[in-house]
Amino acid sequence: MLTLGAVVDFTGVTLPFSASDLLSSAMGFLGVVGPFVLLGLAIVFVPKIISVIRSAAATKGKH
Repeated sequence: MLTLGAVVDFTGVTLPFSASDLLSSAMGFLGVVGPFVLLGLAIVFVPKIISVIRSAAATKGKH
């Protein structure tokens, strides 16, 4: 018989934090890291957006 994993009994286990604590700490981490992620996305996408705007402005009168 093929088994994919062991069965673990979690009946006596208690965690020192709740789901609300986990969510609030994840949102706090996102508040710290979020601006850096947005800065990285801006560095990647701004040159592409500028080239689209320039090409649209160059072909404005040539329709």
